[in-house]
Amino acid sequence: MMKPAKRLSRLRLITAAVLANLVGCAVVSDASAQESPVSGGTIIAALPSSTVQNFNTQMTSTTAALFMADVWADGLMSYDKDAKRIPRLATSWTVSEDGKSYTFKIRDGVKWSDGEKFSASDVLFTLESFGKFNTYLTKLMPLIEKAAAPDDTTFTLQLKQPLTAALDLFDKEVFPLMPRHVYEGTDIATNPANLAPVGLGPFKFDSIAGGQSITFVRNANYWEAPKPYLDSVIFALIPNAQQRLNAIANGEVDWFWPEIVQVPATKVASEKGVFKVIEIVRTAPQTAVIDFNLRRKPMSDVKVRQALFHGLDRQRIVSDVYQGLAVPATNAVPSGFKDLHDTSVDYGKLYNFDPVKAGKLLDDAGYPLKDGKRFSVELAAYAMPPYDAIAKVVQAQWTALGIDVKLAALDQQIWLDKVYKQHDFDASVTSLTGRSNPVLGVDRSFVCNSRDLPYTNPTGYCNPAFDEIAAKAASAPLGKQMPFYKTYAEIISADLNQLALTEARTYEAVSTKFENLDAQFNFSFNTHPNWAEAWLPKDRQ
Repeated sequence: MMKPAKRLSRLRLITAAVLANLVGCAVVSDASAQESPVSGGTIIAALPSSTVQNFNTQMTSTTAALFMADVWADGLMSYDKDAKRIPRLATSWTVSEDGKSYTFKIRDGVKWSDGEKFSASDVLFTLESFGKFNTYLTKLMPLIEKAAAPDDTTFTLQLKQPLTAALDLFDKEVFPLMPRHVYEGTDIATNPANLAPVGLGPFKFDSIAGGQSITFVRNANYWEAPKPYLDSVIFALIPNAQQRLNAIANGEVDWFWPEIVQVPATKVASEKGVFKVIEIVRTAPQTAVIDFNLRRKPMSDVKVRQALFHGLDRQRIVSDVYQGLAVPATNAVPSGFKDLHDTSVDYGKLYNFDPVKAGKLLDDAGYPLKDGKRFSVELAAYAMPPYDAIAKVVQAQWTALGIDVKLAALDQQIWLDKVYKQHDFDASVTSLTGRSNPVLGVDRSFVCNSRDLPYTNPTGYCNPAFDEIAAKAASAPLGKQMPFYKTYAEIISADLNQLALTEARTYEAVSTKFENLDAQFNFSFNTHPNWAEAWLPKDRQ
């Protein structure tokens, strides 16, 4: 594997004109900082990847693509750190009293990064053409009565029935806007723009340097002029976690997303002042889960699933994998949804760690120990932290029950195909976010799913009673949803197509040589830095 110094040396050769003086820049004191933003400079952001197969986050939820999307894409709205909605390409919106009609006022005079005019017709096109690819829109699409763009600055949506979370489905992370003039009349899935995007963000796609880096440069057509202040954003592709930490500590990169096991070491390294660590507050933390393939025996037996839950010491996962920066999940609705999470449904009590009880349930299910073994299962996981580490803990604990656990640690694309398209698995480890509402990120694990969309219910679970309660929960007015989500959690706690293991905190690390970082990191949920707010004083460029 290429050493970090060699990898980043090649990156600097690619961008020598911009980065000649980057490495080794001293942190300048606040007293010498300039008061007003100035143009110039580059930020190098380290991505945990060696390749990116699709930049279009209407069609993919891979980590690298999501981090890049905030740079080149934009949407109708976003959220600040207090979860307040912020207008983006929609300057305002109204909702009818019955919760079925939505009218968005679309920002006028905006251009795409290629100079073409943006209008409400692009919003309509994005919904109609990309809705079938977007895993978060699976609840919305069947409810649409009519969508229209009556003029360039108006987008309307009429639903068949209310969906309380409808506005959340149009934030810039869930619903990045796509250019009609680029995609119309083409095969959207294979359009070259998926790897060379045209967007509305502060930076525009420039180039890919093999498996080394991806460069975005200032978008001269960006609607929020004079932003951005930086000349470019370079994403360095560094798949090794320790190399990413070493790179930011040495001043060779300016931002990275530390894996949870790295956070303690990252905080220690930040004490030198070269960079700082920022906790990103999310209403719904990342939830580590195990999906069961209910199409196969013995996973189709609920007693087996219950036994396997009792056989897991989730506190051990918190301490060993997450270094204490997580908590055991208590039910299917993340605890961050304070108005929707009912504490009476508690996995800690329902499925406490009890290997003896687990063994009895397996005996009752018809899987007694024979020569020290009960049955064999394949546990699939994306071969990257924290998934691989979680899978190893699960493997050890299930092995102690007499189960022969074959661990399949796979490349991400192979894992996605195996689990979500081929359904060729017994159990699978992943981590999911509930985003800003259960409709977006929680329902997708449990609502009946007839399609093969990534990160959308691969288990084969289909319970009409659950789907009905999920629909009622989604359409109930704010303040009246809790009873439905209690039943929601109760049904899943009984059926257990998916085991919720832990809820983790999230951190990012960023160089202290940039100014205006408080504004740059004024976001919540699944937003990432778009680098439109940050700027670099001339004496640090």
